[in-house]
Amino acid sequence: MRLLTRGSALALLQAERMALPLREKGLDVEIVPLSTRGDRDTVSPLCSFGGSGAFSGCIEEALLGGKGDGAVHSLKDVPSCCRDGLEIASVLPRDSAGDVLVSRGGHTLETLAEGAVVGTSSPRRKAQLLRVRPGLSVREIRGNLSTRLKKMEDGLYDALVLAAAGLERMGIHPGGAESLPFLPAPCQGIIALEAPLDSSLFFLGRSLAHRETFLCSVAERSLLKTLGVGCHVPFAALARMESRILVLEAEILDPLGRESVRLSCRGPVASEKEAVRAGAALGERFRETPEAVRLLAESLAGAEGRP
Repeated sequence: MRLLTRGSALALLQAERMALPLREKGLDVEIVPLSTRGDRDTVSPLCSFGGSGAFSGCIEEALLGGKGDGAVHSLKDVPSCCRDGLEIASVLPRDSAGDVLVSRGGHTLETLAEGAVVGTSSPRRKAQLLRVRPGLSVREIRGNLSTRLKKMEDGLYDALVLAAAGLERMGIHPGGAESLPFLPAPCQGIIALEAPLDSSLFFLGRSLAHRETFLCSVAERSLLKTLGVGCHVPFAALARMESRILVLEAEILDPLGRESVRLSCRGPVASEKEAVRAGAALGERFRETPEAVRLLAESLAGAEGRP
């Protein structure tokens, strides 16, 4: 059984974690690393060549081309619609969903100096940062975790905003890291297995999926699909299960964090279909809220105007 993944240290570690329950079922699993466009081009802004799909798209093409039996992703990097014939087969229990601020001087978001340079490649994080600290200089940063941290240590950035889950998985514990009170990207903190719909791996994966995480991920992806948003829109969402009740919160912001619309819903969810309906229903509420429609239209227009 060949599992495709990106070639970064974090991606390989995530693939090994996904391989573990498959090996426990007696499968001989081989991890096959691939180089994606997003890995080769570490300078251009992600949204300039397709956003997070620049990572997952190359892997999906290889999977459809028969180079593997399944693929392992950070689920936040997978567009809300997989390529035809592919689907999310399984998810591991969700790790930390939030973001952390790491700085050279041990500063918090509150104590960073005016004009301090903060690195992130996410429009969502940029908008959330500027909402709290409009005087910061938020600049694009690319590269793996080690590369980003090295750039900060070299003085190119005063601070970085990073996913807590990636740091934890890599065993990196920067001193003074501050957990940020931001809603995360949809599906942040979730490792997923993608497989052909008609494959034995797909059905095995579904039987092994962590149920609570799976239902939350389905709701978050259904919300994204309903709105038709990608990485170019400052959008955040997080679902959680409280016993059998799914609570889904989401937020859209303008790129500079000056305006935002935040909505939520809750209700009983016990199946994939119910999770799909919950996400779609919240998406429709955003589409019926004039302020949210305006922010979405402005973000999409801005994305179309980028080089």
